[in-house]
Amino acid sequence: MKRIKSTMAAVANLATNENISGIKRDSVDKGQKKNGILKGIMKHLSPYKSKGHHQETAETKKELTVEDIEEQIEKNQLLEASKNLIDLEHKILKDTPLQNKTEELESLYKKLENVVFQVIKDSITETNGNLLSQAVNAIVEQEKEDAQYVSNNDSLNSTRPKQWKSKWENYIKLSVIERIGNLSDASAVDLTSSFSSSSSSSSSSSSVSQSFLTMGKTLKEDLIHVVTHLKDHYPKDFDVCNTYAQHYHRFLVSQMEFATEYQLGNKDTYYFLCWVHNYYPNMILKDPILIGHIDESKLNSLLSPHTLRQFEATYVDYEIDSVRTYMNKSLEMEQDRWKNGKEPEILGNCHHSELHIDIIQIYNGGIKRAGEIKKETVEKVCRLLPHELKEFFKRYKTSLEEFLEKNKAHSFYREIGITNINCCSHFRNFIEKKDSKFDSGTQQQMLATIIQCEDVIYEALLQVLFQDLKAQFKRMSQGSALCSFQIMQDIIKIAEQFVCGFKTLHPPCYKELIARIHKHLVKEYLTRLLRKKVSHKNALQLQTLANQINECAKCINEFCNAHKSEEEWLKPVILKVAEIIRLQDQCAIQIEVAALVGDFPDIRNKQIEAILYIKGNLSRQDIKSILKVSDAVERTTCSNHKLFELIKSS
Repeated sequence: MKRIKSTMAAVANLATNENISGIKRDSVDKGQKKNGILKGIMKHLSPYKSKGHHQETAETKKELTVEDIEEQIEKNQLLEASKNLIDLEHKILKDTPLQNKTEELESLYKKLENVVFQVIKDSITETNGNLLSQAVNAIVEQEKEDAQYVSNNDSLNSTRPKQWKSKWENYIKLSVIERIGNLSDASAVDLTSSFSSSSSSSSSSSSVSQSFLTMGKTLKEDLIHVVTHLKDHYPKDFDVCNTYAQHYHRFLVSQMEFATEYQLGNKDTYYFLCWVHNYYPNMILKDPILIGHIDESKLNSLLSPHTLRQFEATYVDYEIDSVRTYMNKSLEMEQDRWKNGKEPEILGNCHHSELHIDIIQIYNGGIKRAGEIKKETVEKVCRLLPHELKEFFKRYKTSLEEFLEKNKAHSFYREIGITNINCCSHFRNFIEKKDSKFDSGTQQQMLATIIQCEDVIYEALLQVLFQDLKAQFKRMSQGSALCSFQIMQDIIKIAEQFVCGFKTLHPPCYKELIARIHKHLVKEYLTRLLRKKVSHKNALQLQTLANQINECAKCINEFCNAHKSEEEWLKPVILKVAEIIRLQDQCAIQIEVAALVGDFPDIRNKQIEAILYIKGNLSRQDIKSILKVSDAVERTTCSNHKLFELIKSS
């Protein structure tokens, strides 16, 4: 005890002499520091374990010097330095003569603080876990000491509280600002893939969007870095993941608020909506690595509700107008291709147009872009876009009608028609898809327009064939040539030559072409047969006529079978008429007529009478009796099987 008192007296005397002589203890002056008062304090009052040095007793430990603490800081032994400075702080406070030496103590604290928080600041891009643990634990030690100071209500310690944890959060904020606050647009390279590999709609050529893409990429990478490399080095109460997330979030909010003060382009408006509703909450915060580490309930919206409503209204109007504009441009480009005098492209042995691809992509793109935002916006766009598609089909039909009417001498008239039939087939498939999400009314209206487009093209292309066949069928009804098998063979040859030019139709469209030709051949043949030009009373003549009709029917059916016509319902009709002409028994005739009416309910009694007229051996009473049987047959009209209503009366 006497030794300690003697030492303290010597220290006090030395301090007084130094004050009188005016000697300064600048941290730069190493020579002075080595002989300074703090060295003496640590030598006599701060015993530590010796590392290879002289040990006096088991209780006596090496006294750590100021240079030792400085060396600990320089060697990044930050936790030990923090503890030793706290011990030194206690000793100075307990010894009244030394309390005026707090300036030197604070100089060491400042040096340690600079190193600790530089480590904290750098940790957002570094992976030195041991060094980070040292820095964090140094802060923890200071926080413990602050808590002890508050608990003891120690008003004598003017250096407390140091509040290093608050400073830690400020340095987190500074590191965030420094990290993403000055990002260059030029650093945005393939940034969309950071969020998803989805669509090109997520990118924008504007500097605003590009800047946010860069920030988003960096933000996501940094939060993943926090979870992966920083989180385990912090105590739970630091809530490090949410702390970083909140500072990044605040920075984004400030940037968005700043950006929205200016007049934004439509693409930027859309991009901001994507950020708020999709990219940020779903593709960043809900990244698999981040889930469970960030509390989204603590993050307010990036944009105010009022701004969001304005942006959403602007976006919907822009999206609808944009889809309409691009659809019209695509149609104009297609019309130019019709008129350029070149044969349409052939792809996969079929004439091909990109029109259906462009239109479907434009439409789906609008739906998909809306889907990047939020449910209510998607629903609104999904209500409006089908109307635009429906109106496009109407414009497409008008364009087709105009071209086909005014350009019959075009070198590739048939090929352009084939191309558009194939295109309509694709449109039809798109409209009829189960997942098209069109309401039934709109879907039926669009289908009706596409069918009308197909009808316009088929009629224009088949007009040449039907005109050639008209003269042949006219020959068939002249004089004794009625039902001539030779004429029917000539007709089939003309049809055969005609369909050879349609091999570039898609298979379903080619079948439709054959079906229309099949129906035309049957209709025209029956039309000539029912014109009441011939009537035979002789049973042998009727038998011969029936045989000729059968041969003609067989000729038509063979042609249609060869080209895989699926209109099976048409094949028996001519044969049934021939059978009625052949039969002589009235009851048998009634049965056959009843069967014809059952299969072809659109047949009228006037047409049945025309068939019976050929049978010149029937009385008027017989005809009435047969017609009564016809009236008794229940007629269930099938909209797809209409034939006799197309046959004109003489």
